[in-house]
Amino acid sequence: MGHIQTVVQSHILAEQDNAMNREVMNKKEQPVFDNEETLKEETLEENCAHLEGEDESLLSEIEALREENEKLTTQLNEQKEEYVRKVADLDNFRKRLLREKEAAIQFANERLINDLIPILDDFERAIEAGSQTDDVKAYAEGVELIQRHLLETLSKGWGLKRMDDIVGKEFSPHEHEAMLMEESDKVDSETVLAELQKGYYLHDRVLRTAKVKVGKPAH
Repeated sequence: MGHIQTVVQSHILAEQDNAMNREVMNKKEQPVFDNEETLKEETLEENCAHLEGEDESLLSEIEALREENEKLTTQLNEQKEEYVRKVADLDNFRKRLLREKEAAIQFANERLINDLIPILDDFERAIEAGSQTDDVKAYAEGVELIQRHLLETLSKGWGLKRMDDIVGKEFSPHEHEAMLMEESDKVDSETVLAELQKGYYLHDRVLRTAKVKVGKPAH
């Protein structure tokens, strides 16, 4: 009986020792566990704070990009409007030039016509006078006067000049057109013998060659 009690007491003491050892171990391990949890919480808070900072920075960049996009869009719209206005102005300018060109072509001879109208009036009066007179000489003089007036008008206002006094001059293919040609012992080179149709200059340029009869030296 005494032996059994001793064994039980030893067992109880052993359990108490084990319980005390576990309590000591728990007390030693608890701070480590608490430290790890605290570290995790601090790390999580730091990460959250960092992410919040990054979010704010990202939002700022997004806002700046949005403002820049609005600014560029506004500039692009303004440039489009300016381009459309310039294209319209250019088209209007082109149309105006075409109208002015057409008008210039249509009325290019307006001044010439105004100069010729009085001479037409002279011809009408000459025709009327011719039907009322038998004086051929006077009528011819009147027509000659109208011709002189016409030549003076075209010469002074428009640069028209007749090729006068060409008979007896050397033949010039630039100014003369040979309609007839004959040999003559009175000429040493090709020479204008007769004027068949008047030639004209416009300023210093040949407007129409004179039709002539040409004499060439006899062999």
